[in-house]
Amino acid sequence: MYSLDVNFLNDRAERQTEAAAVARGGSRDSPRPLYIGLAIAALLPGLVGVLWFFLQSQNASLLARQQELDGQLATLQQAMKEVENVNAQVSLLDSENQALARVFDKIVPWSAILQDFRGRVPAGVQVTGLTQKAGVAPTAAPAPATTPDQPAAVAAQPELPPATIELTGYCQSFSDANDFVLVLQQSPFLDGRNVRLVDVTLIDNPTTIEFVGRGDRSLQVELPKIVQYTISAGLTKRPASELLQDMKNTLAVGLPARVDALRELGVIKP
Repeated sequence: MYSLDVNFLNDRAERQTEAAAVARGGSRDSPRPLYIGLAIAALLPGLVGVLWFFLQSQNASLLARQQELDGQLATLQQAMKEVENVNAQVSLLDSENQALARVFDKIVPWSAILQDFRGRVPAGVQVTGLTQKAGVAPTAAPAPATTPDQPAAVAAQPELPPATIELTGYCQSFSDANDFVLVLQQSPFLDGRNVRLVDVTLIDNPTTIEFVGRGDRSLQVELPKIVQYTISAGLTKRPASELLQDMKNTLAVGLPARVDALRELGVIKP
């Protein structure tokens, strides 16, 4: 026959092991991590909101600074426009002053020229006429062809050559005429290279003699022949500012005083 042997102690040990396993499983499934995760999830939007508000405040501050700088830039641009306008007016005044200075610097008073000639006429030479001839402008070159894309260039106005003068008169001999030419070549108001004897002719003396009183009217007087000359001379290209001392030597005071005043103002450079 069979016998039934049951060991209840071994069965109790297995049950204790299961209970321990259940206890360990209960501790492994604790809700603490869940609470920590929920706390982090709740704090994260708050941190994002705080960061968003901080960035918005910084952006508003930067926009205000930008508007302030834009206002300062507009003020500076307006000031720059005013400075440019003032500079343009100064440049215009400078150009007008330079043009005025060039006008005065090209004028040589005839009183100074005639006084200089008067002191240079040799003995035995008589001046009967003085004529001024304006300089002739050189023929301008034809303007280059233009296209619709290329506007025509503004041609520079050619500078007129200095005027020339022509002296006519009488002298005793041909050597007197040559001496007069040599003396005129030394004049500071003339271009010595352009002073030349154009014509010289031996003619009858045009002087008329009349007897006054009861003298013998049938008496004839034959005067010696004289030389008629024509001298051409070009005026100097030197500016009046370089001829001040020469003009003062001829007692011309008007133009030298003006040139000195322009020098003091800095319009004409010394």
